[in-house]
Amino acid sequence: MATLTAQILIGDSHPNKDGLLHTHYLFLSENSRPSWKLVKENFYHGVTKYPKIVWVPTVENMLEDGLLMIAIHVLKNQEIIEMANDYSVKIESKRLELYSDLDEEQRKKLYQNCRELSEFPKLIISVFRSSSIERQLAVLEKYKMDVEVCSPIYSRLYSGWLNETRVEGSL
Repeated sequence: MATLTAQILIGDSHPNKDGLLHTHYLFLSENSRPSWKLVKENFYHGVTKYPKIVWVPTVENMLEDGLLMIAIHVLKNQEIIEMANDYSVKIESKRLELYSDLDEEQRKKLYQNCRELSEFPKLIISVFRSSSIERQLAVLEKYKMDVEVCSPIYSRLYSGWLNETRVEGSL
């Protein structure tokens, strides 16, 4: 069973506050095979081509794969979509596997183009304990979007394997 290890709230910066006027959610689940799942903010209203888009990311660039997914499916940047379509006919489909559908050089070129985007939505990235993207957060310095990164400052978790509760951090 997949474990949710991160989520990204996507939208516009509030003009008067630090909050977010969200339009989409992006969920990262991990275990034997990671996946990013993109869904529109309102699950029940509006018509979308696909109610959920799933990408199987690369392990080494999982966070940038999610940012590329946002550029293509949320921002709908035509330059990146055209470049990606030259590499894979599946790029706008509801399911993509980045290792098999794009090669490493193609992914690097797409990441570089994403880094140069000035019109990126605001992101609030929540990184949960043991998420693979925790080690990849520094790549956000290469991007120009408004971003907030949230990670646990306190946790109280029971381990069935150890039959004990561990507390880390403070409130």
